[in-house]
Amino acid sequence: MKMKNGKWMPVTGFILIGVAIGIIFASNMNWPPKSIAAKLESPASSAVIPASEPSDAVLQLQNTSRAFVEITKEVMPAVVTITATKYVTRSTSSSPFSPFFEEWFGRRPPGDRNDNRKEEKIPQGGMGSGFIISEDGYILTNNHVVGEADELLVELPDKRQFEAKIVGTDPLTDVAVIKIDGDNLPVARLGNSESIEIGEWVLAMGNPLGLSSTVTAGIVSALNRNIHIIEDKEASRSRGSYALENFIQTDAAINRGNSGGPLVDLSGQVIGINTAIASGTGFYAGYGFAIPMNLAKKVMNDLITQGFVTRAYLGIGMLEVSENEAEYYGLNNVRGARIDQVIEDGPAEKAGLKKLDIILKVDSKEITEPSDVQSYIAMKTPGDEVSITVLRDKKEKVIKAKLGKRDTGKQDVQVAESDKDDALPDLGIEVKNLTGEIRSQLDSYENDEGVVVMNVDRYSAGADARIVRGDLVTQIEDIPIRNVSDYRKALRSFKNGDVVLFHLKRRDTDTAAFVKLPK
Repeated sequence: MKMKNGKWMPVTGFILIGVAIGIIFASNMNWPPKSIAAKLESPASSAVIPASEPSDAVLQLQNTSRAFVEITKEVMPAVVTITATKYVTRSTSSSPFSPFFEEWFGRRPPGDRNDNRKEEKIPQGGMGSGFIISEDGYILTNNHVVGEADELLVELPDKRQFEAKIVGTDPLTDVAVIKIDGDNLPVARLGNSESIEIGEWVLAMGNPLGLSSTVTAGIVSALNRNIHIIEDKEASRSRGSYALENFIQTDAAINRGNSGGPLVDLSGQVIGINTAIASGTGFYAGYGFAIPMNLAKKVMNDLITQGFVTRAYLGIGMLEVSENEAEYYGLNNVRGARIDQVIEDGPAEKAGLKKLDIILKVDSKEITEPSDVQSYIAMKTPGDEVSITVLRDKKEKVIKAKLGKRDTGKQDVQVAESDKDDALPDLGIEVKNLTGEIRSQLDSYENDEGVVVMNVDRYSAGADARIVRGDLVTQIEDIPIRNVSDYRKALRSFKNGDVVLFHLKRRDTDTAAFVKLPK
């Protein structure tokens, strides 16, 4: 080949230039050298690398995970969904203008009288959880799940459904027992809540947010919690300041619908009843609370055997011990419960307990705060004797006290049962006896007799007569009202459709209401 200068380039030169260009081109195309490609295609490269043996720590985690699975398989068949329905009476008008007037003017249209209105039953429903404790169908749950229900429907995880009846409820502990008719039902084993420790793994089971058969895991975050949820939530229903709170705190997720479900330890035993959550939104926010099983078992046994709770009491008021008080009494750390009040002629006074005594121990139970005393006494029976170690004048002293019997609300249970048999007119109002606990909350009625209106249904005969919550019914026509029994007896003496005069006290004012008994 001839160059510009007229000379011929050797053929080998062109060959070398071509090889160089080929190498550059191949490298830009990312073509692998033959030796590398051969290695990639080698059968040896596809061989499985043998897995190394898991460490002891990994094996331990795997065993824990497997334990969760086995516990869930054992307990979950006994966890049920409870649908509670309450029927509310609503009075509606036959006038097409009534809704307009009530919405815009806050009153009925002209001519819309009681006898022009008709009544209808409106169902209101709620859902919760529970767990079967006997093969013949006894179920533990929360009072706030079933306490006011007119109908109860229980569904098992295998989709079987049963109608249920209330055996008994205890508002002071928020424990309830219901019953379905069945045989050879799956049963949850009940454990000992006194043996649990902070930091233990626990599983919370139930039916939160409409999601059936749900399990979450966490640890026991704290013990003996008093969060005042019972008093705050039910003050208007007269639980008073005696409500028993000694919750197990856990970070296992608990949400709406979990109430009444079991809190289970790693032995597969129920150590608590899921009850409450701490949240500003109504949803899980980090921790929840469960009723200790030992307390629930005592309440459960009373409800099953007699329909109400026989509750022992000591007759004292207590406060937490402050740091200054611990220093004053010579305690090496802040503990105990200081007696702030001794009820006259009560068991504590008879035994010789005094104000300013610091309770350090009841029997063998160490006391760190007042709820420890309260929960321990709650598991006792009236007539039991307990040994109370107190610090008085900087010296320990052991005092034996025989526990008294607290008013259990047996009369209220009997009244509630008879409600189902009597054809009383449904006025849409709920009344309760004026107990000492209610008097302490309503100073205006300290020296009065009557029944307190606890709730008034909207659109009911009571609401139509302008009766409001907190009113005290002292007399119906000329019949004095001292308790719920008097109230019921008085209503039975009138006919449906009658207009009846209710004498009321509203705080410091005497007033009256004219109630038309529904037909």
